Amino acid sequence: MPHTTNFRKLDRARNEECSFAVSDSIEEALSIFFSSLKNHDIHMDFEYRGLQMVYGSPTVFSQIILHILINVREAFNSNKIMNRKLKIQIHNDEDFIVVEFTDNAGGIDPDLISKLSEPTFSSQHNGNGNGLYITKLYIEKMGGFINVENTEDGTRIILSVPKALS
Repeated sequence: MPHTTNFRKLDRARNEECSFAVSDSIEEALSIFFSSLKNHDIHMDFEYRGLQMVYGSPTVFSQIILHILINVREAFNSNKIMNRKLKIQIHNDEDFIVVEFTDNAGGIDPDLISKLSEPTFSSQHNGNGNGLYITKLYIEKMGGFINVENTEDGTRIILSVPKALS
C-alpha cells in the first residue's frame, strides 16, 4: 500500500501547475532526446532570448516537446532526408509566448494538415495519431493554440501559450 501512495504523490507532483520557463522545459526534453537526435543525424538549432514564463505543468510541456521531436524524427526517416535540420525558436508577441519548430523533413500533404490534431489520425505509417491531439488539448487547456503549416522544404509547428501573469 505505501508504494501506491508514493506513486500517487509522484503523479500529482508531475502534473502540478505553476509558472515555468518554456526554455527550461524544452531543454529538459532535448536532454532526454539528445542521443536520438545524434543517432539520426538531426542537426538542432535552439534559439531563445530572455526568460519566457508560462503557467501550466512543466513536465507535461516537456512531454509535448518530446512528442513533437519524435514526430520530426519519424518524418526525417520516412522521407529519407539526408541533411536533417530542426530549428526551435522562442519569441514573444503581445500576449503569448510562441515556440516554433521548423524542420526540412519534406512537409505534410496539405490535405492532411487540418486532420493532424484529430484523435487517432496520423500522417506517419507507424503512428497512433494521439501525439498532436494530446498536444492540442493540453495547449488549449493552457489557453493557447497550435498551428501546423508547410514551409518551402518542411513543416513548422507553432505553439502559442499565454504569458504567465507577473
